[in-house]
Amino acid sequence: MATSNSIFRKLEKEEAEKEKEKMTSSKSSAFETIEQEELVEEPMRNMPPWLGPFLKKTYFGSCLVHDELQKNDLNKYCITCDLDLCRYCISTDKHNDHELLKIHRHVYKDVVPLEQMENHIDCAKIQPYKCNKKWVIALNPLPHCGSGSLIAGDPTCYTCKRRLNDPGQFSFCSIACQVEAVCRKYGISLGAIEMKRKRKRKGIPRRAPFQ
Repeated sequence: MATSNSIFRKLEKEEAEKEKEKMTSSKSSAFETIEQEELVEEPMRNMPPWLGPFLKKTYFGSCLVHDELQKNDLNKYCITCDLDLCRYCISTDKHNDHELLKIHRHVYKDVVPLEQMENHIDCAKIQPYKCNKKWVIALNPLPHCGSGSLIAGDPTCYTCKRRLNDPGQFSFCSIACQVEAVCRKYGISLGAIEMKRKRKRKGIPRRAPFQ
């Protein structure tokens, strides 16, 4: 009888150890899943859904809404509405409480003030330029810096291989180059990030009253 009881206790102990190992394994896989999701979420935090549409727009064309007025360049971007705007669009009350970005021209390319853009994304690795005594960063790659062709070993932008003025501090020559590098690294597309914005619902859906 004593032998039977000892065998039974041994079996119970083995079962308990197996259950404990199963729970530990389950927790471990759950933690791994969370870590993987966090790795994907990290670049998403640095790439707001409006960033893709913002980079794709063409600025400094004439505003079609105010085509009869002078100095109607589209040199502002409304983050809230995803619209390129002119000074007359801004003068209306529609965008009073909206987040806006001012676009400038530098070496025939579109740039945005660094102090504005760093409120929305990490700009630490994007090379800034001086424009009208203000630091700005380029939306898309600027022409090659300096004269002549690149020499093997010259420090260049990680994405587009344009020459950098300070490669020890910066890795990209524009916002678009940083975005492309992040998308490649994490295997995500800018289009997928834009979809997050499009899927957001406005307000609470309500049923129509019964007739």
